[in-house]
Amino acid sequence: MTATLTNRDVRAGAAALHPGLDSAALASMTALAVAVGLWVVTLVRVDVRGMDDTGLVSILPWTGAEALAVLALGFGGALLSRRRPKWLLVAYPLTVTALLYVTPPVVYGTPRYSWVWKHAGIVDYIERTGGVAPYIEVLPVYHSWPGFFAFNAMLTDLSGLESSVSYAAWAELFFNILTVGAAAALLRTLCNDNRTVAVGVWLFALGNWVGQGYFAPQAMTFVWYLLTLTVLLRWLPGRRAADLPVTVGTTARTRVLLMGVVLLFVYGMVTTHQLTPLVFVMVVTALAVSGRVSTRALPVFTAAAFAAWLFLGADPYTRGVLAEMISDLGALNANVDSALIGYENASQGQIAVSLVTRGLTAAIGLLALAGMVASLLRGERRWTGFALAATPFLVTAVSPYGDEIIFRAYLFAVVGLAFFGALFLWRPGAEPTFSRVSAVVLVSTVLLGAAFVAQFGNDRQNRFTPGEVAAAEFVYGSAPPNTLLVEGSRNYPSQFENYERFVYVALDREPAEDLRRIVDRPAQVLRSWLSDDRYAAGYVIITRSQMAETEALGLLPGGGLRQVDRSLRSSPWFRVAFEAPGARVYVLDENPRPRGAR
Repeated sequence: MTATLTNRDVRAGAAALHPGLDSAALASMTALAVAVGLWVVTLVRVDVRGMDDTGLVSILPWTGAEALAVLALGFGGALLSRRRPKWLLVAYPLTVTALLYVTPPVVYGTPRYSWVWKHAGIVDYIERTGGVAPYIEVLPVYHSWPGFFAFNAMLTDLSGLESSVSYAAWAELFFNILTVGAAAALLRTLCNDNRTVAVGVWLFALGNWVGQGYFAPQAMTFVWYLLTLTVLLRWLPGRRAADLPVTVGTTARTRVLLMGVVLLFVYGMVTTHQLTPLVFVMVVTALAVSGRVSTRALPVFTAAAFAAWLFLGADPYTRGVLAEMISDLGALNANVDSALIGYENASQGQIAVSLVTRGLTAAIGLLALAGMVASLLRGERRWTGFALAATPFLVTAVSPYGDEIIFRAYLFAVVGLAFFGALFLWRPGAEPTFSRVSAVVLVSTVLLGAAFVAQFGNDRQNRFTPGEVAAAEFVYGSAPPNTLLVEGSRNYPSQFENYERFVYVALDREPAEDLRRIVDRPAQVLRSWLSDDRYAAGYVIITRSQMAETEALGLLPGGGLRQVDRSLRSSPWFRVAFEAPGARVYVLDENPRPRGAR
């Protein structure tokens, strides 16, 4: 006679091993492990060579989609459970963040985003020279806000690493994990219901798609921004902080210590980033005026420190752009419109990615709006959350900030938006019913898919192959000072070493009337450029990522960079100085071969 195990036996055995947990908690913990395992399999199976203009989603194995679905179901199980470990709810937003952001360094092997390499170039400059150069012509803004770069120069020296590029690829994972943790701490000050807070952190992790968590000053100051607000709301609340259910009384000595921490964070923001202290002033002013924080002098101090740095520490840069900054004041429509790309030249894949990204943003906004309305109908006045969600958008009337100010505003607002979205999906004190959990799972599944597309939909141009890195290393290591570097676009591993020594010309940034002439006769035009006696030498750099960007966004007419590449390869005036998979570097041939010769 053989014995068989039933599902009831399995649950009974699991309960015996974990007597303090219920079946929903055990299922949720199992789902977490299964999702991680599926994602590991996904990372092993993914092949980036087949990626198209929809990014990583175009080559994602089915195990990746299953992992995301399992995460959504497992999070629902954690919400449904009445007896679970304290860590289980917050483990889900941390896990989805870890899985998403461990993917680029593991799959690509090199830092994604061209700006990562430029930031490494500022660190390299500080390491070589021992300081910054506020009057430098190339990338001067970073020399005027050097906090992040100076810290990394010190870190690189102390660690004995050759360059900050060595760890820059992992900064995205590091900063995003810190950001989710800081957001959880901030949301905890707004609500004392564990499930509501967990849903808020979950929505924050899915809705934070802007992509500012990489090796950049914004990533570090955003964490400081969230932590500073947490300290103020939790330990330094105002007299009218009735909507802050979790506050801690402090002694006079503790208040002094906490204010010291706050001022340290403020100083770090002021000297590291141009936008974060401005948003912080706006949000803290709203909180102080409404009595939600007790430090009414803090907005004045922060504004004074920001202005002092703007007109003293960053004076060379500020003086050069002050007229533009003043002209942009109040230009709300222009600032918002400048951040939204048109679809007339973009590829179908990029249009699809853009629509999904906008849909994700709209979904987070609609959930937040529904939460605000629901709170008002329940007679709740969530002014603190509203200040966090709405105030950051005031910066859209100040400056275009590189044609992306609306996205930066959303970045700062997403924690408040996530809070109200959580209030809609899970009212504080609500019982964990099947219907309520099902709604969260359904919304989570949709948002997870959209978040993946938003995060990795542009990775055909955002990732760089080892061959592209090798080509850039060849150029920056061998080109003499005052070399003209002609780039198909700036989207490649550029300016990370000795960057100030060269003159840069990106073809895609040339005036529209000149682009057709360049693409029609690239060899003739580029020969005249590289023959200019003002330069010690000349290089033309064409890479796979440059082609991917210019083709996806329609930045060059006709055959674009492929036509330029073909023309230079067949021209008797040029030779290939360096070639690797995905990249070629051209120079003028000192002994040009006869036309038609091979």
